[in-house]
Amino acid sequence: MNKLIKLSLITTLALSTSVFAEKNKDKSVPSKVSDLTKMFSDGKVSGQIRLGYGANIVKTDGDKNTYATAVGGQLKYETASLMGLSFGVAMQTSHSINGLSGRGDKYNNELASNEKSYTELAEAYLNFSYGGFEFRGGRQLIDTPLADSDDIRMTPHTFEAYIASYTFKDLGLAFIAGNISNWQGVDSETDLGEPYANAEKNVWAKTGENGTRVGAVTYSTDYLDTSVWYYDVTKVTTAFYTEIVATIPINDESEIEISAQYLTENDQKKDGVNSEIEGSILGAMVEAKFYNITTTLAYDKVSVKDGKSIFEGFGGGASYTNLDTMTAGALHDGTYGDGNSYKFGLSYEIADFTIFGAYGDYRADAIAGGVKAHVTEMNFGLEYEYNDGEADIALIYVVGRDKESSTKTEFDNDRIQVVLNYNF
Repeated sequence: MNKLIKLSLITTLALSTSVFAEKNKDKSVPSKVSDLTKMFSDGKVSGQIRLGYGANIVKTDGDKNTYATAVGGQLKYETASLMGLSFGVAMQTSHSINGLSGRGDKYNNELASNEKSYTELAEAYLNFSYGGFEFRGGRQLIDTPLADSDDIRMTPHTFEAYIASYTFKDLGLAFIAGNISNWQGVDSETDLGEPYANAEKNVWAKTGENGTRVGAVTYSTDYLDTSVWYYDVTKVTTAFYTEIVATIPINDESEIEISAQYLTENDQKKDGVNSEIEGSILGAMVEAKFYNITTTLAYDKVSVKDGKSIFEGFGGGASYTNLDTMTAGALHDGTYGDGNSYKFGLSYEIADFTIFGAYGDYRADAIAGGVKAHVTEMNFGLEYEYNDGEADIALIYVVGRDKESSTKTEFDNDRIQVVLNYNF
C-alpha cells in the first residue's frame, strides 16, 4: 500500500542523510542536559489521536462491500540527551467502533486488524549522537527506499533495527549501515504469509531468515541529490537501489525536479531452493511546481525473470508510479516477460487546503497461462491542515479497474478513506 497525500513522491526517503523517520523532526530532537535527573525531567511527550473511516466497494460476484470506523493513535516519550545519549518509547493503538463498522463479512480489517483492535509497543530505542555520528538501536521508525513507515492507515510501520550513520555536513555526504530484523504494521507479512491486518493476532514478522542487512551512501547539494542503497534480505534476495534527483529552480515559488531510479534484485537460496524473487525496476519522473500547482509525470518499467516476482520492500516502496493501492510491481508475481506503468498527477494548494488527483496505468506482458494484465487506478483527494499541523484531515477516493479481464476481478475495487488527526 502506498500513499498519495501529496504528489511529490518518496524520493526524500532515499536522499535523507538520516533513516530515522520522525513526523516532526524539529520538535523531536532531544534537548541537551548535563545531569541524569534532567535527562528524564526534560524529556518530551508527543503523540497523535487519529479517527479513521475506510470502505471497500467491490465488484466481484459473491463478495460484499466492507467498511469500518476506528479510533487510535500514538503516544511517545523521549528523554533529553545526556552526553549524546537518549531513550525513546512509543505505543500505537487502534480500536474499531462497533456501531460504525460492518459486521461479519462486511467488516473492513484494514484499520484495526481481524481482532478489531491492537495495542503495540511500537518504539523502544536507544539513541546516541556525537558530531556527525548517529546510532539508534531497538524498535523504531525508519524511512528508506525498501523499508519505510508508510503511514497511510491508522498507524505507521515500525522496525526492530540497529542502524548507524555518519554525515559529513560540509560535504553533503553520508554513510549508513545496519541490520533490520523485524517489522510490524498493516502491510507486514505474518509467518502465515498474510498481511498484518488479516492476522488473528498482532505479530512482529521477520525481514529475512537473519534479518536484512542494509548499507547506503547519499550525496546532496542545493540542486542535486544522489543515493545508492544495498539490501541483503537474508535467504530471500539481494537488492541494489540507486536514485538521482536534479532540481531546477525557476523562482522562489516555482521549480522543476527531474528524477531517475533503478532497482535490481537477485534471489538467494533457502534450504537449497531459490526464493522466486529476481527482477528490476527502471523509472523516471518529472515534477513541476508553479506557484500553487504541481504536476507529476512518472514512468516505471518492470522486468522479472520468467515465473518470478519483484520485491518492492517492507512498506510502501519507492517506485515512482505507486498509488494508494497499485504499485509498479503489483502485477508481476510469477509473470513472464516485462511490463510498464505510468502515472499522471495534479495538485492545487489554496490557503490550508490541497486538492489532488492522479491516474495510473499498469501493464504486464503475460501472467500465468499467457494472459496479459492491464489495470488502471485513479486517486482523488482533499487535505486540510489546521494551525500549522496541529490538526489535519485527509480524504481519498480510489477507483480501480481491470481493463483486461471480461469478468470482475480483485482489481475492480473502489475504496474511500477519511482520516482526522490531532497532533500534540
